[in-house]
Amino acid sequence: MLFIQVILPVFLIASAGYIFERRSEVDIRSLANSALYLFAPSLVFSSLIKSTVETDLLGRLLLFMLIYTLLMCVLAFGIARLCKFDNDTTRAFALTTSMMNIGNFGLPLVFFAYGQEALNISVLVFVLFNIPLGTLAIIIAQVQGVRWYQAVRNMLKIPIFYGVLLALVCKILGWQPPEFILRATELLGQAAIPVMLVLLGMQLSRTKITQGWGFFGLATSIRLLIGPLIAIALVTLLGLDGLSRKVVILQTSTPSAVLPLLYCLRFGTRPDLVSGTILTSTLCSALTLTVLLYWLG
Repeated sequence: MLFIQVILPVFLIASAGYIFERRSEVDIRSLANSALYLFAPSLVFSSLIKSTVETDLLGRLLLFMLIYTLLMCVLAFGIARLCKFDNDTTRAFALTTSMMNIGNFGLPLVFFAYGQEALNISVLVFVLFNIPLGTLAIIIAQVQGVRWYQAVRNMLKIPIFYGVLLALVCKILGWQPPEFILRATELLGQAAIPVMLVLLGMQLSRTKITQGWGFFGLATSIRLLIGPLIAIALVTLLGLDGLSRKVVILQTSTPSAVLPLLYCLRFGTRPDLVSGTILTSTLCSALTLTVLLYWLG
């Protein structure tokens, strides 16, 4: 029942994108740019503007995000070095293991699991993890040979970064944007989740997974098995309990994020490995997340 109510809808939308790509000649890059430059920044901005949470909880969630991202990145680059991956493969490995599907999988997952009461926390977790998704992930996705200032310049070209920054500035200044702006960004943001899932299905339809199963298995294991263990240890260390504990663990135990796939398509950094890992981790998460939901209660 948990699989049917929570996970199956995500698979259905991605499958629709898969079939759409097979039956049409749509330009996937244009659709990817629409999501990257229009829908996703609006979703991040509107979510952060609307979120309300206690300062103490916000501080602990922010600390959780920083430590979790750091540990996952160190683990990913360390394992990639031991496996002697080339530069592009290392970047793809880091993106698929350290960046989880916090939004278009995590948000509906939390909502269906714990209802309306959990939405404020889950949206805040989503927004906080969009900071590394909108900054660090862009830098990681860029190919070898790009100097640090070029990487930063490319990052500044991605509007998601400005969506996070603008919303944070509004929050700090205590300024509420006009209602017509909020309605416009909220409406645009509502398109981000289904469009990114459709893009995932479209990209997967172009991916022939004839090799790289070792990469997919290793990345999926770290994302779905090691990731949750780190999350459980961190929430205990930071004193997160109750509903907050459940939301944070569940939302950060999701499969590999879709958004880095857009970056890899933009910069040409092994989108085949990224999309393949998204597929395998998403399929395997049907089991791991079901077990985790029963364990969390």
